[in-house]
Amino acid sequence: MTKREFLKLLSVGAGMLSLPTNLFADSDDYKAIVILYQGGGNDSLNMFIPTTDYNIYSEIRENLKINNKALQLEVNNGKLDLSTNPYEVENQNFKESYLKGFYTHDNFDIATNALMPELANLINNKNVAVVLNMGNLIEPSSKYELQNDIKPLPPFLFAHNHQTKLMMNGEASKLDYTGWAGRVYDKLKGINDNSIYGMNISLSNTTHIFEAKNNYLVLNPKSPIQYRRIDDNLYNDYYKLTSNNPFKNIYKQMKQHSFDMEGILSDDWDNNSPIWGIKNAYGDELFNLPDNATLSSNGSVNLDDRLLIQLKAVAKWAYIGKNKGLKRQIFFVEHSGYDTHSNQLYQHSKLLRELSLGVGDFYLALQDMGMENDVTLFNVSEFSRSSGDNGDGTDHAWGGSYFVMGGAVNGGQYGKTPNLALGSNDDLKHKGRLIPTTSYTQYYSTILKWFGLDINTLNELLPELSNFKNKDLGFMA
Repeated sequence: MTKREFLKLLSVGAGMLSLPTNLFADSDDYKAIVILYQGGGNDSLNMFIPTTDYNIYSEIRENLKINNKALQLEVNNGKLDLSTNPYEVENQNFKESYLKGFYTHDNFDIATNALMPELANLINNKNVAVVLNMGNLIEPSSKYELQNDIKPLPPFLFAHNHQTKLMMNGEASKLDYTGWAGRVYDKLKGINDNSIYGMNISLSNTTHIFEAKNNYLVLNPKSPIQYRRIDDNLYNDYYKLTSNNPFKNIYKQMKQHSFDMEGILSDDWDNNSPIWGIKNAYGDELFNLPDNATLSSNGSVNLDDRLLIQLKAVAKWAYIGKNKGLKRQIFFVEHSGYDTHSNQLYQHSKLLRELSLGVGDFYLALQDMGMENDVTLFNVSEFSRSSGDNGDGTDHAWGGSYFVMGGAVNGGQYGKTPNLALGSNDDLKHKGRLIPTTSYTQYYSTILKWFGLDINTLNELLPELSNFKNKDLGFMA
């Protein structure tokens, strides 16, 4: 048994033994947070294109700039219409799809890549907020203060593993720390009346963001069943065996608990899941890749449904959770491959299209279930990419733009637009590494306030929050 398998087994056998600290004892509402992690460092400048500073962007991104062409979304009776594929035209290839243009938004300094009409439509409908120039940041800091060691930099800046951990810590100065969502669960232990579901569920792998005192579930997004019994009698005989090895005995007990729990999860998955009565913008069933959703006329760029599958599972588990009387849940999904040092035209175009399809169908599912005001999804990544390209891709950088989606979101643009010019006061080292003006701590605080946490609890769970004057960015109702 590998370490990962053991950790999964441990998390599936999540114990509910400690006494509750229930901040919502008198509350009957349900709220869920969905963390969408873009692994590798997303190039947010080609996802959200700077339109007010487009000339600067164009100069420093000569090889990868999105064309300065505003496109129109096809909306009929308030619904996005993509029944004819806007990307599949004669002789079009993935490069032309990626660089084709963008969708503009009223009173925004950014526009959305043409590969993301679903996300652009949600922005126009005020269901998405975009937060500019955010990242791991210990306290508000200028270029002068950082370069002269007056203010501290996050440790191992620009390193994937360290910056990922800091982002998941919710504290940009400590690598040896628990995950912020895990600490929230510790604080709210008992919030779901000791349900076997607990509060935190990963539809990807084990994740540091949930690591704390209490366990969490790691579920296969296609099915909650992780272990197969070929013959129940054989397993029962195995379980009756005794051993002098205490680890083997503990392992057997945990595995038995996992089998028992698996039966409950499978029953809910099979019998208590939602049935969606709505189609996506292509007229297809939700969470299925459209037949004509390739990025090129010859189908050379095939999309992956991994994010769709995870978000479908989240929608199902959120529906089950609400109908079982749970009050709070946090879900984690992962969409990786964003480390685009090279081959960005192919790699990033594919990822952006998958991302937009995923969040578009997810919001439609929430609406169909009447849960759009109950669930808030937001993206995170360890860092953004350099504002200047390296010819075929972009390099590790710092601040970037992120989005928050849900019916409880105050749609709009938040944060400060950075100066993109190489060597500007917003560029740390003349390489297009933008210094964040908003921290992940503020981002999480705003979302967790909507989740129901008061300022004293937020200061306890997010120790660096006291470094920032603005503790609520305003994008949640």
